[in-house]
Amino acid sequence: MRICGVGDNVVDRYYNQKLMFPGGNAVNFAVHAQRSGMHAAYLGVIGTDSDGDLIRSSLQAEGVDLKHLRVQQGPNAFATVHMDDDGNNRTWGLCEKGVSMFRLDNADLEYLRGFDLAHTGETSRLDTQLAEIRQRVPISFDFSNRDLDYAAGVLPYVKVAAFSRSDASEAEIAHVLDIAHSAGVNLVTITQGARGATVSHKGEVVFVPAVPVDAVDTLGAGDAFVARLACRVLTGVPLADAGKDAAKYSALICGTRGAFGHARPITREIPL
Repeated sequence: MRICGVGDNVVDRYYNQKLMFPGGNAVNFAVHAQRSGMHAAYLGVIGTDSDGDLIRSSLQAEGVDLKHLRVQQGPNAFATVHMDDDGNNRTWGLCEKGVSMFRLDNADLEYLRGFDLAHTGETSRLDTQLAEIRQRVPISFDFSNRDLDYAAGVLPYVKVAAFSRSDASEAEIAHVLDIAHSAGVNLVTITQGARGATVSHKGEVVFVPAVPVDAVDTLGAGDAFVARLACRVLTGVPLADAGKDAAKYSALICGTRGAFGHARPITREIPL
């Protein structure tokens, strides 16, 4: 199965640890798909600074296909991250999109015909091109914590959908599932923080408890769960088994610093 992460990338700068890590929803999905045995690629834009080099070198090390990676003069996107004593992360200070925002050209769109799934999300800001993408390849989309009013305009183009609802009630979870499946989505994941996740494939619903772990860093754990689940379900693994595997993999990522490792020292001064 061939999967392409399309859109955003970011370098997460942990100034309290003096380390930076590659990340971004589309990048994370591609890496986790590759680690899950898929042929994965990333289509996006990196800058010409050391942050952009970190994104490229990390993806190369992971074996992700970069044939349509663009390099644009200017700074790469970055986020400033603070990690608390429990391994949870809060973004603070400077966060910039850099050169990461872009539009797919005709060559990019035709390239996507060669994949079984293209993953993007609300942070990539490619919503106006979803119809063009969907004409060529099924779409996986991460809505994060965006509301259903926003989702209503996107769901009709989507085959695989992910939502973040850490404090939602059972009724709210059921409502999200109903709205997504009614729009034609096949696989829905609703991550619920430390509790676990609710997953649904073609109407079958399973709650997957989180695997207990002494977390080193929770950044990217949700992306890991969503990507591993999609890779397993779309290759024929039963939903309950796929959920258990995804929960174990997500716990493993919680034991890794950064979204998927590849630390590099920060040499610049801490921004005010």
